[in-house]
Amino acid sequence: MNTQPHSISNQPRLGDLLDLAQQLRRDADASGASLRHRDRRIGQELAGLKHRPVPQLLAWLAQVRRQNDELRDEFRGDRVNVLHRLGLLILGVAGLLAGWAAAAVVFRYDGTHPVNVIHVLAVFVLLQLVTLLGFGISLLPPSVTRFLPGLSTVQDALGLLSPGKLQRFLTRYLPQSYRETVASLLGRGRAHYRLYATLDRWVVAHSSQIFAVMFNLGAVVSALYLVVFSDLAFSWSTTLQLEPAGMQGWTDALSTPWSAFYADARPSLELIEDTRYFRLKEGVFPQASSPAGLGGWWPFLVMCMVVYGLLPRILTWLLARFRLRATLRRIFLRFPGSSDLRDRLNSELVETRAEEPETGQAGDMTAAHETTRDASLGGQSALVINWSAAAPDPDQFRAWVADAAEVTVTAWQEAGGAGSLADDRRVMQTAAGATGSGTAGTASDAPGDAASANPGLMILVKAWEPPMKDFLDFLRELREALPSDRLIHVLPLGRSAAGRVTAAEAHQRDLWQNVLARLGDPWLSCSRLGGEDA
Repeated sequence: MNTQPHSISNQPRLGDLLDLAQQLRRDADASGASLRHRDRRIGQELAGLKHRPVPQLLAWLAQVRRQNDELRDEFRGDRVNVLHRLGLLILGVAGLLAGWAAAAVVFRYDGTHPVNVIHVLAVFVLLQLVTLLGFGISLLPPSVTRFLPGLSTVQDALGLLSPGKLQRFLTRYLPQSYRETVASLLGRGRAHYRLYATLDRWVVAHSSQIFAVMFNLGAVVSALYLVVFSDLAFSWSTTLQLEPAGMQGWTDALSTPWSAFYADARPSLELIEDTRYFRLKEGVFPQASSPAGLGGWWPFLVMCMVVYGLLPRILTWLLARFRLRATLRRIFLRFPGSSDLRDRLNSELVETRAEEPETGQAGDMTAAHETTRDASLGGQSALVINWSAAAPDPDQFRAWVADAAEVTVTAWQEAGGAGSLADDRRVMQTAAGATGSGTAGTASDAPGDAASANPGLMILVKAWEPPMKDFLDFLRELREALPSDRLIHVLPLGRSAAGRVTAAEAHQRDLWQNVLARLGDPWLSCSRLGGEDA
């Protein structure tokens, strides 16, 4: 048994999240019994990680990869991580080159007109502060932006200009299944902003801040290079009525952070007066200035670039990195299905076996029971909404679902079909209250678990009919009535020639699953309960 958890990472990466999403989606089609056996065995090996849920889930992913050679190639999280790092590298190099080029242009001196200090401050101080303000605005949550008209539009515009969008561009080089998973996650973000769109926002923010850090670093290095390896001359000039004393007020204010320990980087009034520049013919200074004196601005300008450009961007990069890592950990734990998975990893596995194998039909039924049990519903109580009479016989369905997935129906609600919109909304309120009490058109509650405090919610639909607009509208309204993390299981049902309810065929369930995925609800699943007739 593995009892050395310290070698396991505590930080998931983007690829790990996609791998988790892929595997949990695959597990939704697997036998509940086989999942419990597999995960309990893995849980015993990872007993030392029982109280460290994120490392436990990461170690579980690694174990599943190793145990199933056929699926090993389907785990391509490493490829996602490589593309993500490649995107960050491209952004870093692009930012470095852009910063170097910007400084080379702003500090350009051809021996005729000196470098204008005002231009340097405008590009590497004022513009940096403006972009920092834009970065802050882009991170404001909807709870703030909805009170400020037009701010959401500003956020959208800033998002279009963010260099962090390069990460999305690189997703086109992922395998098709992973592109669909990424699209699904982004879709879920639109429906559940706090969980998924927060991740997308911090991925873009982190990437953009890497570009910004490298831009400012490249600008500082370029400026120092020009100072060391060329003879720069600086001046200041503006059409505004700004006198040397006023200019000194501005430079003193900007020099405040370092003036106590680096006095040479604080321009004196004499330097300011000597380097004021007037563009007359070839340009003149108010008084004769020594060539050496014209270079005295560079310590101040470099310090401005470092303090108001580079250092703030390092801080925003650290903030974005911290928030991205924290968001990944939170989503990893809250991902739909993660809680059930951890329960399987950490619960005791209790099995009962006959001393001798049974023969005949009873043995066949046991085998069918083991292969058709649903992973996410097994052993739970459920409030059932029978949409448009998908299951015509409630008692027959209760018996089937009890055998196929050990699910006890605590309440039966009728919705859709000939029912009115008001009836449907009463069903929604009953589901939201999770009281198990019926409304008009309901059957009696099942005995035993009627007092269940928080039953699962199962919606029965006709598998052979495609999802219609009225049903999708019902799902959207139901989600509004329910807590945002309440699981909804949609169960497509087929119908035999004799009129008995059967499990949906694979292509029918795939159709329903694809349509439901477009709703962007991470707590909405298209469930399967076996392949035997009800």
